Amino acid sequence: MENNRNEVSYIGENEFELFTLVYDILKNVIFIILGALTAAMLTYVAVNVKYVPQYTSSATFVVGSKEGNYSYQNINSAYQTAQIFQRILKSHAMENILCEELNVEQIDAQIDATVVDGMNMLMLNVTAGNPKEAYDIIQIVIDNYADISFYAASDSVLNLLVEPRIPFSPDNYLDAEGMAKKAFVLGGLLCTLLFGILSYFKTTIKQEKGIEQKLDARSLGSIGYERKYKTLREIIQHKKKTILVDSVIASFSFVENYRKLASKLEYRLGKEEKKVFVVTSVAENEGKSTVAANLAITYAEQGKKVILIDGDLRRPSQFLIMGANVEESNELGEYLKGDKPLGDILMKVDRKNLLLIGGRNCYSSSTEMLQAERLKKMIEACKKTADYVIIDTPPVGLLADAHLLGRLADGVLLVVKQNYIPAEDINEAIDDFRDNQVNVLGVVLNGVQTFANIAGIATNRTYGYYGYYGKYGKDKGR
Repeated sequence: MENNRNEVSYIGENEFELFTLVYDILKNVIFIILGALTAAMLTYVAVNVKYVPQYTSSATFVVGSKEGNYSYQNINSAYQTAQIFQRILKSHAMENILCEELNVEQIDAQIDATVVDGMNMLMLNVTAGNPKEAYDIIQIVIDNYADISFYAASDSVLNLLVEPRIPFSPDNYLDAEGMAKKAFVLGGLLCTLLFGILSYFKTTIKQEKGIEQKLDARSLGSIGYERKYKTLREIIQHKKKTILVDSVIASFSFVENYRKLASKLEYRLGKEEKKVFVVTSVAENEGKSTVAANLAITYAEQGKKVILIDGDLRRPSQFLIMGANVEESNELGEYLKGDKPLGDILMKVDRKNLLLIGGRNCYSSSTEMLQAERLKKMIEACKKTADYVIIDTPPVGLLADAHLLGRLADGVLLVVKQNYIPAEDINEAIDDFRDNQVNVLGVVLNGVQTFANIAGIATNRTYGYYGYYGKYGKDKGR
């Protein structure tokens, strides 16, 4: 069995479903925003730390001949003068003059001489780390330009046209905010891409076809997501509620999904004339209690006699779903602990052909109580009076109760919530059932949403009643 499970676990592992992809991204939107903000802040800090302002002071010279001629033919002389002038500016002689005048060991500045295109004008630019230094350097060059022009060319002369000024603003404007905004957008996109990739490679069950591709079990269909709150008032009040198939607000597709599931289970059980099955899930909040209740109602509406047993003694919920008024004398837990007759714990609910066995009290010793011989006798007695006995159990991944009840049933229906539990964990639960000689009838995918049917198919997200499983150790035994 293990080898077979490993084979199916990797078939179609990268299942693509657009809705779950978008859902996973939106679910992590806070982390995406935090990632974008982090990128923006780091960029802002890095830009400011690394930023070194550069200031340029400029002077303009006219290149002419010693005879005073400034005609257009002197343009070629300007280019030649600029080349020679550039070499002199970078010479040791000029560097020594600058170092001596500025009283420094070396010059940390860039000095360039360029010709204005199409004109006999030469631009002298000095770029330094602060405006005063740039101005001082260019002023020293100008003060010594007469000597420089003498060595630059014998028939050319440099005449100052535009005097330099102290620059008031840096050449390299610091746009830290703009770069931070770009980093925010880029960081957000990268985080979105990351969560999209993680969603794509998740081995959860995202579509009904993924059941037989990834799980070693038969697919019994899917249940669409049904919105609990239909009006703005209900959304604001946010009251806990469970959508049942006989509710006036239940959608047609929701009801039809349960009818199809009931029909498939009836076929699976009918081949061997079985009538008792367990409804469970791997983890909490997958909707198995809602599925059990809706299957019981669906069969009852078809004229079949149904007994719904709430086998979750630690966190019972069916009394809330069915709206049953439970007295302590009617508790399943009290029946298992004592010698009350079966008739005392069969509770009528406001539905024809349906009886409920369960309670509202929590029993921390449920695993020991479910091993009592009275439980087996109770289920045998229920089989004689009902067409179907449906047992709601705690999640199989949390307690051994589902295995104990599964051995007393004719099969197990495993409820799997869309995009919730990794396929390998579900397969391990299926193998555990089979290792304990429990027949797995199949898997139903619950809470299914797609962009194709989101407007018409809505289902119950399931009330989060199992959020208290972590407190089992604190329950007082009864």
